[in-house]
Amino acid sequence: MHDKKLTFVDQTFRDAQQSLWGFTMRTDHILPIAKIMDKVGFSAVGTVGGNGITVQVRVLNEDPWARIRLLSQMMPNTPLETSFMIGSLASFDIDTPRDIIALWIKRCVANGIRSFWNCDYQTDMEAVRYFSEIVKNEGAKNVGGLMYTFSPVHDSEHWARKTRMIAEMKDVVDSIRIEDAGGVLTPERTRELLAVVLKNCNGIPIEFHSHCNVGLAPLCYLEAIEAGVTILHTAVAPLANGTSLPAVESILRNAKRMGYTSDLDEEALAQVSEHFRAVAEQEGLPIGVPMEYDLYYFEHQVPGGMMTNLTRQLKEVGKGELLPQVLEEIIHVRKDLGYPVMATPYSQMVGAQSVENVISGERYQHVTDEVIKYVLGFYGESAGPVDQNMKDKIMATPRGKQLANWQPQGRFKPLEEIRKEVGPDLSDDELLLKIMVPGQPLKRTEQKKPARRPAGKPIAPVSVPAQFPSEFSVDVDGEVFNVKISPVWNGTGEAETTIQAESSPTKAKKAAREGSVLAGMAGLVLSFEVKVGDTVNAGDLVVMIEAMKMRRHLNCPHGGVVKEICAQIGEIVEPQDVLMVVA
Repeated sequence: MHDKKLTFVDQTFRDAQQSLWGFTMRTDHILPIAKIMDKVGFSAVGTVGGNGITVQVRVLNEDPWARIRLLSQMMPNTPLETSFMIGSLASFDIDTPRDIIALWIKRCVANGIRSFWNCDYQTDMEAVRYFSEIVKNEGAKNVGGLMYTFSPVHDSEHWARKTRMIAEMKDVVDSIRIEDAGGVLTPERTRELLAVVLKNCNGIPIEFHSHCNVGLAPLCYLEAIEAGVTILHTAVAPLANGTSLPAVESILRNAKRMGYTSDLDEEALAQVSEHFRAVAEQEGLPIGVPMEYDLYYFEHQVPGGMMTNLTRQLKEVGKGELLPQVLEEIIHVRKDLGYPVMATPYSQMVGAQSVENVISGERYQHVTDEVIKYVLGFYGESAGPVDQNMKDKIMATPRGKQLANWQPQGRFKPLEEIRKEVGPDLSDDELLLKIMVPGQPLKRTEQKKPARRPAGKPIAPVSVPAQFPSEFSVDVDGEVFNVKISPVWNGTGEAETTIQAESSPTKAKKAAREGSVLAGMAGLVLSFEVKVGDTVNAGDLVVMIEAMKMRRHLNCPHGGVVKEICAQIGEIVEPQDVLMVVA
């Protein structure tokens, strides 16, 4: 007999805001409602992991550790949950030292995280166990990830085998989270998948997490409930639907009609939804709406956040009209790579490579390092066979030949050695941020020029914590403003906000001139492969840029001598920025 009581993991701060708001939910959006949210009765509340933290630092200019500490203080009854990956922190560098990932887990717990889920694909179970034991030794909950996708090679036996691999670690796994990041489950597939998973999970509780990309997730949740799943991942209504998760209000309402109950405080839940609806209205942020059913989506399976990035990056290089071609190319590249799950990091690999193929006009003429390492087996066993013709072509490229004998060098580098290299005087938290977000120190600047306006719809009447963050950097059409927000609370729930802003000088851009080498795509400068005075030939690799978390090789369009380097490592560049002059 099925348990008739449901519990809910809230993803409003994590997957929901990633899907709909691109990780731009600020700490001051969250803190006024945190104490009310603690009363709702969620079994856990997700917060951003490595990739979200890079946005929090670079775009919001916030200290992510401070957010975790504040939330854990204001939500003592609700465990905060984040993620870890076995091969990297924030980028997809599979040579990230294990000691750094272990330190990330330990510092998360020290700052207030009480639960982790492992974003993995059962490709290296020794590493999964290694980090899972660290999570348990730190006293936190450990959730194994079963990443769902749909393809010709992902049959019932595939899911049975993957489930058994997690179940063999029952001593360090508290539950198994079915993660349908692409939203490609249908009600029928949900029934089939759960029959297999529940048969092979050795009694480990199952959590259900599916996105609404084709509008079917709410129906799939009801199928999961009927199958016996009682732990459901949802978001509050304003940040639900779209490419996000189903609304907790809707799932709960339908579950009640089916005879199920929960201990959620629905009055507190209504206040949380009202708060975030007000935030969306004030900030001009989107509110999720149900998606139309789209058969094409099951072919390309591009996650919602990634679709936004693809569209933006193509527009940046003046190729916005190529999006339909890129989506078609994604179908082809995914097949060539053996049908990887369209979730981090594989969806970015497939997407970035497809963009390269379409823009260059030739498949696999330019290949990302990650795809090369993937076909060499460093990302684990592929779900299906890798196309041999594609592999031969990739390994025949200049970069393929350079990486043919590549081996991880840093995976077992000791922490003390890393500390000496990165910053011996840094605290553990500072060390991790410097590694995760290179070249981006947190800055706080005194502002002038006060401007005053009344706030929009009043937000929940709670006292403001002493550590309430109040200063942010906002980029408006290329001009950076330092903004100071000072809430004035009168104890009645009404508030007015003082905003102080001052334009801060942006980096002077070099004007393009003869011999200029342009970035060509927005991204983070990782390294320069040449220095001033070097002679280069047309086609030589001169700069490495991180775009879509992939390493993108910038080859010099012409030969000559490097006259000037015009950017810095760790700098965010735009497509028309001059990186160097070669003449």
